[in-house]
Amino acid sequence: MKRWCTVILSIIAVMLAAYSGYLSMENRSLKRQIANRANTPIVVKASIEPEAVAEASQVEAPPEVATEGRRGRFAEGEQPRREEIAERRKEIREKQIAAMLERFSDPEQRMEMIEGMMGRLDRGYADFFKRLNIPTDQINILKTLMAEQSLLRMEGGIRASGATEEERTALKESMKGERDLLDADIVALLGEEGANSLKKYSNTLEYRGDVETLERSLSYTETPLTRRQSEGLVSAYAKVDNEYDYTYDLNNNRGGKGQETTKEMVDTYYQERSAYEAALLEEASKFLNDAQLASLAEKQLSEYERDMRQSEQQLSSDGGRGGFRGGGGDRGGRGR
Repeated sequence: MKRWCTVILSIIAVMLAAYSGYLSMENRSLKRQIANRANTPIVVKASIEPEAVAEASQVEAPPEVATEGRRGRFAEGEQPRREEIAERRKEIREKQIAAMLERFSDPEQRMEMIEGMMGRLDRGYADFFKRLNIPTDQINILKTLMAEQSLLRMEGGIRASGATEEERTALKESMKGERDLLDADIVALLGEEGANSLKKYSNTLEYRGDVETLERSLSYTETPLTRRQSEGLVSAYAKVDNEYDYTYDLNNNRGGKGQETTKEMVDTYYQERSAYEAALLEEASKFLNDAQLASLAEKQLSEYERDMRQSEQQLSSDGGRGGFRGGGGDRGGRGR
């Protein structure tokens, strides 16, 4: 039995060896065929079917050609659509104006708007109200008169937006009479001096936030700002800001009247802003001591460097295609 097993195993081994040799020969044959194909040049037919030419011309046509074709097909149909959209927008605007004017005319709704404005006045005028040192009921009367002034300006702007030049002139005259009555009521309540102080405070309100920031940073130091110094610094901001003009007002006009922002605009703006900051420090030196002036200069430099980094990053990210944000923290980000 053992002998037969050995014989069978020997036969299987011989068969496997033969099969292995066959596979080896087939493998060498395939390699030769592949090598021969690699060395054979590929021949491209010179003749191309007309259908293929037509398909290729469609696929390879420049995008602008296809776009122009689409514009040609739809140009006539789009114009009426644009006019319809413009007309619809005009109707919506007219309805909004009519709804706002109706609110102004309705006593209850007008009072609601006045109360809302009175609440917002506290944010900007709290310090001024405190300085007046008058009873709370008189403060409320003053806030009501100031809210009426704001509402009158708003109403005048809305009415003028849809009026002719002649109508605007008449509207300006009628509104002036109402403004004069409100001004007289404020003078009667505060006196001439108090009314002038309110007007001055209102005209410099936009600069007070910058001064309050410096006040807070110096409040816990050895050289806090006095009230006189704070008011002097507000005057310094107002004086320099009203006298200074930027070539490109990047903060307010986004590159200057709708223009695309360029590197030249950015460079010019920050060169001029350096001069603005120097002028402000010179004016502020009339009211601040050396330590306070150094704090203001440090604040300016920090905001200048921050705004410049943001401007350069924005410019590089959008390639100057609008949406640019110039300086915004300090009054140095302003311009006229």
